[in-house]
Amino acid sequence: MSVAIIHSFPSSLTATVSLGNPPSKSNKFLTNLHPQVSSRKIKTRVTQISPPWTVSEIAEAVNGRILKWGPPGTISIDTRTLEPGQWFLAITGQNFDAHDFVNPSLYDKGCIGVIGNRVCENWDKGFVQAEGNTLILLEKMADYARRRFHGCLIGLTGSVGKTTTRSMIALALEGLGLVHQSHGNWNNRIGVALSLIGIPRNAKMVVLELGMSENGEILDLARMCRPSVRVLLNVGPSHLENFRSLEDVSMAKGEILREAKPGDVCVLNADDPVVMSLPVPVGVKRVLFGRRMDCDVGWS
Repeated sequence: MSVAIIHSFPSSLTATVSLGNPPSKSNKFLTNLHPQVSSRKIKTRVTQISPPWTVSEIAEAVNGRILKWGPPGTISIDTRTLEPGQWFLAITGQNFDAHDFVNPSLYDKGCIGVIGNRVCENWDKGFVQAEGNTLILLEKMADYARRRFHGCLIGLTGSVGKTTTRSMIALALEGLGLVHQSHGNWNNRIGVALSLIGIPRNAKMVVLELGMSENGEILDLARMCRPSVRVLLNVGPSHLENFRSLEDVSMAKGEILREAKPGDVCVLNADDPVVMSLPVPVGVKRVLFGRRMDCDVGWS
């Protein structure tokens, strides 16, 4: 049996995952993703990931000054999970200031530079100084990363199934080139920004998960990542603790469709009447998936 994961997208993005005999015990990732995915029928392309940020690009993105040069690397905002070859962006919140954690102990973790508001004592590696709210600096870097990425970006949301669907889409597209996707449940303002910032230079496609807890959040995230393919999986009662009715939930989830441009693709669950009731902008290609006979994508 084969499941058409993506169909009626641009021809370069059409892909199918074949389901057959269970994979070997060594392939735990595929087993966990779907108990029947056969690793023998999926071609995985191993691609060297290019570090996405030079110090000049960091300074340009945040409109900052290079006080000390450092090598290219990726970005972290958490000293606890910081890995070798990463720049640390020191976020300042209401109850904490990450600049307080910038000290020579980060050398042992392989930190190659810091992005922050103020120069930290005893720090002699890369440093880019920028003014303003550090969360805004994070979003500026996300916007810079989005503007320089010219591949296909898929954004998806729904009340349930976001993470599994995101992983399946990314898996289906792996044979076409390097696919970058959200890490874990990074689907809020900070998580989506970090996902964009982490796009490798040589990525061909990006798959991002968009979550919400209030009105306007999906719209803000969609404006941040500007997907060319927008997927709405379903609308359910899982958010009713923050909304008055299922209709309010549907309007909030439907924000992912609101600013789609002509030429974009909106992928909708035809089996969900609430999803099907939401408006799609004029000029946008609408792709339906589900069990109905008139769906563009279905089970075969």
